[in-house]
Amino acid sequence: MIPFISNATLISISNTSTIIIANKTCTECLCLSKFSYVALNCFPNNTCQYFNTFPLIYKIQLQLQAHLYFIQGVFPNKSQPCFSDISCLLNRLNASNKIYTNVSQSRSISIDNHGYLVTVSSDTSTLVRLYSGNLSSVTNSSLKPFNDVPYAIAYYNETYYVGFTKYILAIDSNNLTILQNITTSYFNGVRDMIFSSNGKLMIVTSVSNSYLLFFNQTGNWSRNYNLIHNQLVNYSNPHGSWYVNDSYFYVTSWTGNAIYAYSAINNSLVWRGRLFFYIFASPLTYSGLSLTIDQYNRYWVSSGSNGIQIYNSQGILIGTINNICSFVFDVLISSDYVLYVSCYSSNQVWRIDLNN
Repeated sequence: MIPFISNATLISISNTSTIIIANKTCTECLCLSKFSYVALNCFPNNTCQYFNTFPLIYKIQLQLQAHLYFIQGVFPNKSQPCFSDISCLLNRLNASNKIYTNVSQSRSISIDNHGYLVTVSSDTSTLVRLYSGNLSSVTNSSLKPFNDVPYAIAYYNETYYVGFTKYILAIDSNNLTILQNITTSYFNGVRDMIFSSNGKLMIVTSVSNSYLLFFNQTGNWSRNYNLIHNQLVNYSNPHGSWYVNDSYFYVTSWTGNAIYAYSAINNSLVWRGRLFFYIFASPLTYSGLSLTIDQYNRYWVSSGSNGIQIYNSQGILIGTINNICSFVFDVLISSDYVLYVSCYSSNQVWRIDLNN
């Protein structure tokens, strides 16, 4: 029997991959799941939400006539209590099982609906998919190299969004078909993409002209987006981003070595930004590449040649990891504390299991 909680739903407060299906009963959704997902929200309006992985930060919320199923019989937050202590965490990391694979100039990384680790190579102009357990390559026989250099990838709702200098390609994660070419004259170096309001809003950083760009989904379940708002920032080179909730997110400044916090005003048509904290950087280096927030509200900053820097919620540096590779581009942390690290200049992607 699949364990479940009545009158409850799982609410993600941090980035996680979900799929929403409408006009299906709970029984139908359970049959469709095929045990490929870790959790299922069944809403009373015949809408279902599948979770590919448990969110790092979440809450279980009361909702009458809803049901929360733990499809694989596994429950969230099974990470060991040690991980809440930064000294213990760093000790575990140094002693942990580490493996890597070669990916030429890997960029941002995500986990898709198949459980694959996905990135792009800006050297070979290709989409790269890896088995997340052992980092062996998934065959991409149906997808040829891109015509242009890719600089970023994001994943949402069975779709890869690959960012180039002047456009974004939406690619079906199941059959690798190119679904949409998303463009605007404001694109000048697409670097990161996050999704809000159940995918209705896409927020994009444009690094070379220092814009945040806001796109509206063209229809329910559509993979296409139209620009609705552009916002010039007052700092240099917005790069990475992190979704917190539908009215709050963070942006990193690549060359400004800082994290900025954004809150929504005017029904999310305008966003007010403020400096959150500065990132430590050795002289003449740029450190604001990407940001990951873990379940203990620690801010993991991918800082290029300055390694991985970990800050508390007050912006105080509490830990540094600089023994993985020479240039850290991105970090992904799974719910059970497996770290994936994209190492741009050393042409590697690492898997670090803190449980072993």
